[in-house]
Amino acid sequence: MNNVTLNEIQRFSFDNSNVRGERVLLNEAYQEIIKRKEYPVALEKLLGEFVAAIALLRDIIKIDGVLSIQAKGYGFLSTLMTECDEHQNLRGIAQWDESQTIPDTISLKNALEGGYLAITIQPRNGQRYQGIVELVGDTLAECLEQYFSQSEQLPSRVWLAANGAQCGGLFLQRLPEEQAKENDEDAWERLTHLASTVKEDELLGLETSALLHRLYHEEAVRLYDTKTMQFGCSCSRQRTLDAVMSLGSEELRELLIEQGSVNVDCQFCAEQYVFTESDLESLLGDQAKTH
Repeated sequence: MNNVTLNEIQRFSFDNSNVRGERVLLNEAYQEIIKRKEYPVALEKLLGEFVAAIALLRDIIKIDGVLSIQAKGYGFLSTLMTECDEHQNLRGIAQWDESQTIPDTISLKNALEGGYLAITIQPRNGQRYQGIVELVGDTLAECLEQYFSQSEQLPSRVWLAANGAQCGGLFLQRLPEEQAKENDEDAWERLTHLASTVKEDELLGLETSALLHRLYHEEAVRLYDTKTMQFGCSCSRQRTLDAVMSLGSEELRELLIEQGSVNVDCQFCAEQYVFTESDLESLLGDQAKTH
């Protein structure tokens, strides 16, 4: 099956039922994220699933701000994080014990060992909200289904896949009964059963219309406009400088003496920021001087 070149998400619904869905397929955006660091094959795939997942969540949870998924654990994988803002800018990173040899196939539960999943909603204006999800089952999809069950009390199913070149996801959710136009009692069971037949190469290799036709050619499916998604990092020189200034004058002066400058690399995009003594002197005054 030929790979298709897409970086978009598309919503869909089923006429006369209370079931809605989304499908995301990303290649360039995903590749931009994983090329910033040399990841083992298994972590490329796992990070790809997180990228697809945050894209799906971003379109479901409507906020003017940043949405993130962060996994933390005590296994060889210490942190895995992806986030997406209201402009559909995606970024992500994984941190692990690089002294270990990582097998090509791993489960999220084994990789994080005793960890948890945090989904954070950070509006531009408003209160930050964070939901903590236990690592149920072996996959991110199962964790997300648990999250929706807890936070929205709406039955939801998630399918995710990644192969180092592309990542994709499929999402179905049953809305309250009163939103159904007709009394189709079997819709949820029927539609999720059909979705469960999806294969990884179809999830990563078919355009949305073709994928939905393959799964639901006997159903009345309504497709909505697509949204383009792309890699984008929120770091900036000013934001990095603000973080540097929080270190305090004594620590900054020691760094300037040792290194001649304060150097900061963005872990998400690998952008390098260099702050010299003269850069910091205007803010710290004489406290920034090394002589």
